[in-house]
Formats: sequence, structure tokens, C-alpha cells
Amino acid sequence: MKHIRFSTTTNPDYERLQNLVDQGSDDPHIHAIDMPYRLTSTWQEQGGEIGLWEKDGELVAWAVFQPPWFNVDYAMHPSVHGSLLEMEIFSWGKEQMSKYANHTGSQFYGSFEFASDAPHAQTIKKHLEAQGFQLFDWSIIQFTLDLKQSLPLPQLMSGFEVRPLRGISEAQVYVDLHCAAFDSDKMTLSWRERTLTHPGYKPELDLVVVNPNNEPVGFCICWTWQGAGHIEPLGVHPNYQGQGLGKALELTAAHILQDHGIQTLRVDHASFNGAAIALSQKTGFKQFKNALRYYVAVSPGH
Repeated sequence: MKHIRFSTTTNPDYERLQNLVDQGSDDPHIHAIDMPYRLTSTWQEQGGEIGLWEKDGELVAWAVFQPPWFNVDYAMHPSVHGSLLEMEIFSWGKEQMSKYANHTGSQFYGSFEFASDAPHAQTIKKHLEAQGFQLFDWSIIQFTLDLKQSLPLPQLMSGFEVRPLRGISEAQVYVDLHCAAFDSDKMTLSWRERTLTHPGYKPELDLVVVNPNNEPVGFCICWTWQGAGHIEPLGVHPNYQGQGLGKALELTAAHILQDHGIQTLRVDHASFNGAAIALSQKTGFKQFKNALRYYVAVSPGH
């Protein structure tokens, strides 16, 4: 590609990055809706950077390796889809994976994701395979719920209540609950605080369910984009799972998004996550499409 300028940053202009995502609305990025949650993640705490590709001063592509998911998020202007710039982005992403492996001393499987029905899916596959990536044995299944229909009201056990999650005052509460729900230490206070300041963050779409002692035991975070909503993430403390709290959170979120004029609500689940899939199906979500994951093994020293 002629006249393409490459640079990196650790202090991103979130609105500029999102504007590029918005330009692909006819062929949206699979994380177009929840991008604020992803772009504020821990890559900024773990030696990461965002790669920027510009032509004539206009941003035509960006990419960032995401440690929480061992995945590279990237966006391209429609005019450069399928070009050799895509190959360059995949190569750069692979370098970032190696950099992270050397930084942490850990081995992992790094990946790229894309919609299986993307117009240029075959070209993406070809470019990824040229970089040594191969198809994962599981995919991301996208489910949607039609919010133009009448929905049942959420049902909760006596003494439980769904309420708004209080932003900064409950930031650490959220971090602790998130880590407990997913048995993971990937969520950090810094990540949560960055999310709260992102231009795309809407505090009224953060929910928490509390037990009779007013202790938060489950949460649901929602995002909106071009008339669609997305739940990411949703979790329930292990001591309270299997009691209908996840379904109540999903339905409460759906009603709130209806009030905001949102017409479709989406959730994404790994194809092997039967429990999460069953929960969303009970709420009324229907399978929509698949997102493929292509991976490469990454080890320190390479």
C-alpha cells in the first residue's frame, strides 16, 4: 500500500478509533458494540500499544493485542479490506503476541476473530494462514433477542433486587465480583476506571443484583451502537449461580434497552460454553451467526 504511514500509541483517542469501526457498519466488526469495554482493557497495563495506519492524515486501520482474551482487535476502512495492509496487520499482531509472551514468560494461543459470513472472509483466511494461523476447534456464537416484541418481566427470589451499579463508588466491588464470577484475575481496578471514562460508556446500562443483605452477587454490563445493544460481560457469583439471577439480569437489561429505543440485543458465547448458551436461550435469544477464531501458538523467546 502506497502512502500508508504507521505509528503506535499507548494513549488512544477512543472516539477516533470508534469512528473507524462505525465506517464499517455494512460489514461491522464483531465487537463493534462492546468496543469501549475492550479498548479500555489491560493491554495498557501490560506493555501493549495500538498500531495506527494512516493515509493522507486519515486513519485507515488500527490494531491492538488484547491480553484478557489473547486476541487481536483490529478495524479497517472498507476501502482497504482484503488488501495487503490486512496481511501487514496480521503480521504486526503476531509480533505483539510474541512481545507479550516475552514480557510475561508465558505460552498461549493468540488469535484473530472474524464473522464467518464476512464478504471478504476467504481473503482473511488466506492472509491468516499465510502468517501461520489455523482454525480453532471452537467458535464464538452470536445470539440476538428481538426487542420490538413484548418480553416477560424478570423474576427474582424474595429479597433479591436488580439495581444500577454505582460507577466509581462501586468500582472495586465490581472488580471483585467479576473476578469471582469468572474465577479470573483479568479484571483490574484500572481497567474498570478507564471504562467509566470512555465516551461510549452509559452508566444507566450497568446493572447489579443484590441479595437480601444488600450484597452485590451478580452484574450485567450493556453497550449500544447504531440501534443495537450488547451484553458484555454478565456474571454471577459462584455461590449464587443456578438461581435464576442471570436470566433476571438479562431480562432487566432488555427492558431498559427497550426504553432507550434499542431494537436488537446481542450476546456472544464460546461454542463450548453450554451453560451460558442455555441461559440466553431460556431468556429468548436465538442463534444469529458464528465468528471464527484463527490461532497460533506463541512461546517466550520467539
